[in-house]
Amino acid sequence: MQATKIVSKRTARSGSPSRANHETAILLPVRNVLVPVDFSAPSLGAVEFALPLIKQFGAELHLVYVFAEEYPISALVTMPFVLPEDGINRSVHRHLKDVAKKYSIELPGENLHSLKGRPFEEICRLAREVNIDLIIIATRGNTGLKHLMLGSTAERVVRYSSCPVLVVRDAEREGALTRFGKVLVPIDFSECSMKGLTYAMAFAKQFKSKLVLLNSVQFQYYVASDEYARYDVPQLMQYAETSAREQMDDLVKKTGWDGLDVEISLQSGHPGQQICEHARDSGFDLIVTSTHGTTGFKHLLLGSVAEYVVRHAHCPVLVVPTRASASQK
Repeated sequence: MQATKIVSKRTARSGSPSRANHETAILLPVRNVLVPVDFSAPSLGAVEFALPLIKQFGAELHLVYVFAEEYPISALVTMPFVLPEDGINRSVHRHLKDVAKKYSIELPGENLHSLKGRPFEEICRLAREVNIDLIIIATRGNTGLKHLMLGSTAERVVRYSSCPVLVVRDAEREGALTRFGKVLVPIDFSECSMKGLTYAMAFAKQFKSKLVLLNSVQFQYYVASDEYARYDVPQLMQYAETSAREQMDDLVKKTGWDGLDVEISLQSGHPGQQICEHARDSGFDLIVTSTHGTTGFKHLLLGSVAEYVVRHAHCPVLVVPTRASASQK
């Protein structure tokens, strides 16, 4: 069934303070930013993307490269040769220094990290150990069979990271990297999405962005007969849409926006598709979403709207996890 759009707009520039967003009185406490690098063009694009953000936040930059358990430097069948780990670390540090030099930045040795293991595990572990406040990582946006076979380090970092993750697509390496004029914030009224909204409000305050809150009504039902399909389903869909509109209006009224320019948009259909389509069609510069951090068998069954958006969105996606990093507690 084709998704039906039911767009409603409200503007909220001021309001009474609320318990939900009192944290936005101060700027985002981003002091340490981590950028994973594998020396590919997309990962170097993430470094380039990160630099003006780091300047805006007044943060320190950390670069990390993760190499596999075995690091062969020769393809000789009869005599495989593996570089010693110390040699790998020296080589990686040298290459990371070259990256910093390319962008005219000076980084102390302790901000250059060479790690061995699975990339997403080591990235998330390092972020916890050195109190990273934001990870900026590139994704190639693989979909379909290629995604199924290769997976995505970016999506796994999103799933397991304890701090916010900003995912940058290769397409955004050109252009105004810090222009976040329009920010889309998906809302499902859960505690998780409220945390994403709180972060988005602080972000918008710092970058003078306009916020658009989007709720997508996904109506799942089972049809027992044609009679139920004809009479009950349209009525239930209308009830769900009306309820979503009331909840959104209530959120707008009860939240102190502190001068932010805010609109709301109500859609119906698959949340991930609606988020990506709306972001593309309306020219958004950033999507700020949250994730429940579901893993294991539950994640396999339910999937993740955040990961869908990371995979399919045309613009950068900032994912705020439910669990807080050590530096945010």
